[in-house]
Amino acid sequence: MRKIHIKLGTILKERKMTQMQLSELSGVAQAKISNLCNNKLKELNMGILERIAAALEINDISVLMQLEEVD
Repeated sequence: MRKIHIKLGTILKERKMTQMQLSELSGVAQAKISNLCNNKLKELNMGILERIAAALEINDISVLMQLEEVD
């Protein structure tokens, strides 16, 4: 089975950015960003991903997520 893994927490650490800072830049609620960082969302909202990618100046979506095998 495969699962989409969101790498947002790692990206924020690398950039020394807080969830709150990203929330302010992207207009996405901090609670949603927290859920993305912890991979706790059951559904992905494309609009949210687009706003986060734009705020972080990410042009390649594979930087933000990857498909991985799970048991």
